[in-house]
Parts: sequence; structure tokens; C-alpha cells
Amino acid sequence: MTKNATKQYNGIVLLTGYLQRLFVAETIYQRVGEHFDQERLATIHNLLDETYKVIPVFEQTHSLTETQKVQLQVVTEQVEQLMQSYFKPMAVSFTYKLAIVGSSLYAEQKVNAGIIRLGEIFKVEVNTDFHRRVQFYEQRTKMIDYLVGMLHEKKEIEEQFKKPVDSWFDDVMRNKDFILSDIKQIGELIGF
Repeated sequence: MTKNATKQYNGIVLLTGYLQRLFVAETIYQRVGEHFDQERLATIHNLLDETYKVIPVFEQTHSLTETQKVQLQVVTEQVEQLMQSYFKPMAVSFTYKLAIVGSSLYAEQKVNAGIIRLGEIFKVEVNTDFHRRVQFYEQRTKMIDYLVGMLHEKKEIEEQFKKPVDSWFDDVMRNKDFILSDIKQIGELIGF
């Protein structure tokens, strides 16, 4: 167990967070009847599969082969390209806000779970805040699922459910530059 292995695992966790963000956004667009790109969704799904093939092996060996590093580098480069069109220059509809908020919450939930898993695998102490956030993300992602389900069934959403989404959307947009630049850390952490 090396410090380098935990650093690399952290990079993989960050990468899976971005993949989750992209996948959930496209899935929400698809479910609510918003325009989405089937080819983009398939590409993201394939990138998820490629990344998830590496994780169990890495969890066992605590090291990456050169082939795995190259594979993760290729995935990361594609994710960077896909993230360039994640924030769409369009009228800010509720469905767009829901897709951005939902995908952000699912991405953060994925990263949070990954950090907890890192602690378990490498036997390192993880800040208790990560454990406390589990319920926070569960509650919010359930709400997102509920709202997506309502839109999928073409039901009207009450204003009381829209307000939190508006507020969370504003938070995401305030962090837009950080979200787009933080992806650069993946390569630094993994080592490519």
C-alpha cells in the first residue's frame, strides 16, 4: 500500500464522478423527452464500462499497469471533450436545470462513495463528513428521481418541488468553472 496508490485511486474516483455526471445528464434528457444524443449516451456508457473494468483489478493489486494507465488516459481525454458540451448554451428550462442538478448530485454521490471505499481498501481514515453526506445525497437523488419520473409521466410538478432545483442549479452554475477545470486533476492523480 503506497501513497501513490491512494492518489491514483482518488483520480479514478474523480474520473468516475465525471462519467456519472455525463451519464445521468443524458439519461435525464432521454427520460423527460428532451433532445438527447443516443450516440453520446452510448459513448459515455462504453467509457463507464472501460473504467469499471480497471477498478476491481486496481482494488486487488493497488497498482496500475501501463496499459491501464493509457486506457484511463484515453477515457479521461474523451470525458474532457464531452464535458465541453455538458453546460448547454440554451434557454434555461426546468428540464435542463433538473439534468444539471441531478447529474451533479449523482456525480458528487459517486465521488463521496468512492472516497469512503478508498478508506476501506487502503485502511486509511476518511473524514467523517463523507459518511454524513451519504444520507444527504440519498435524499436529494431520490427527489431528483421523483421529479424525473413525474416529467416522464407528463405530470405537472408543483412549485414547491421546483424551488430547491432552482437553488441547487444556481449553486452548480456558481461552480461551473471549477467543475470544468477540476477534471485536469485526474491525470495528475493517476500519473499520466
